[in-house]
Amino acid sequence: MPNKLPEPQVIVDAVGDSVIELAEGPVRVAIKTADVAKTFATNVKGNMDDFKKRMPQDLSAVPDCAVRAVTHTVGAGLDFIDGIAKAGMETFDAVRAQAKRITG
Repeated sequence: MPNKLPEPQVIVDAVGDSVIELAEGPVRVAIKTADVAKTFATNVKGNMDDFKKRMPQDLSAVPDCAVRAVTHTVGAGLDFIDGIAKAGMETFDAVRAQAKRITG
């Protein structure tokens, strides 16, 4: 037997809150990925500065900096994906909580 629906005001409030939660999804992504972008930029800048300082006298700077560039890029890419996934799950959980207000 289905649960009795809540008062119309609760339904309207839950739907409105769900819309707000969905609208906040991109904000959650931005917040979770901003630190990743800053760290990545700092690492890339440091790597480039090291390369400029060492070249042309130290040719080992080429493979050293290349390996660091790849690892920084892969690491940042994974962190971006993680941040997006976490923001998505937070949004999903928030909308699900609002739906449960209606369905019980």
